[in-house]
Amino acid sequence: MGLRTGCSSWTSEAWSGRFYPAGLPGADRLRYYARRFDTVEVDATFYRDPGPGMARRWAAVTPEGFLFALKMPRDLLDPRHPAEPEALGRFLTTARALGRKLGPILLQFPPSFTPRPHRRFLDALLDRLPPGPRYAVELRHAGWFSEPHFGGLTRRLAELGIALTWSYLTYLAVPAEITTGFVYLRFIGDHTTVPASVHGAIRIDRTEAVRHWAGPVRAALQDGREVYAYFNNHFAGFAPESVNLFRREMGLPPIPIAPPPWSTLADPGVDPDGRSSPG
Repeated sequence: MGLRTGCSSWTSEAWSGRFYPAGLPGADRLRYYARRFDTVEVDATFYRDPGPGMARRWAAVTPEGFLFALKMPRDLLDPRHPAEPEALGRFLTTARALGRKLGPILLQFPPSFTPRPHRRFLDALLDRLPPGPRYAVELRHAGWFSEPHFGGLTRRLAELGIALTWSYLTYLAVPAEITTGFVYLRFIGDHTTVPASVHGAIRIDRTEAVRHWAGPVRAALQDGREVYAYFNNHFAGFAPESVNLFRREMGLPPIPIAPPPWSTLADPGVDPDGRSSPG
């Protein structure tokens, strides 16, 4: 049990020269990232299932103990166009290909996913999730967090052992409700306050937002729960440094951010701190 901190993706071009050494090939970024952080939320799987072969390659280049949180593909989450039943099974085959490196699977719903027309769809989908993986549900419409919907929602999630995702969103206050043995926390922000064009450096002070969530995280950890916390570039502009803001608030040492000279990484068998690493 404990706290894992990471970013929502490892592929940001805005990190080149700021987190990744300038010139680091894209194919080497995950290996580099995973020697700084102990987890990552994979944004790419929201757009398409990469297949088990890709998942096995991700697992192969990351150290023992590293965990991937996968977003469930959006095609499986769309109540307007329900996916074929086999599609869920294919995605879970991809997820299981990560082996011991599979962390929680996130079901991320948009603000248009509201409780009255969509509760039945959500219940049916949750009932189809097979045991084994850990699941977290992120909801972005205020209606889910008030009665008559909230109580029934949290009871159902607790019955199934599924986490209600805690999210920092600029337009919605999400309650720190615990529904299972782990917590899934996302520091998202929005795409207009900190657009992609200014990513690569901290653009807005999010200290108060981090402090707001640090309290519930401490309580969850003291209660013996595992906590996964992920940061998006849109939260403040530069996800790796946002992780460190949170880590300092939690009394943890910061992750090394400044990239070392490219010469120390020319050999893919050498990790970012210059130590030899297994292949």
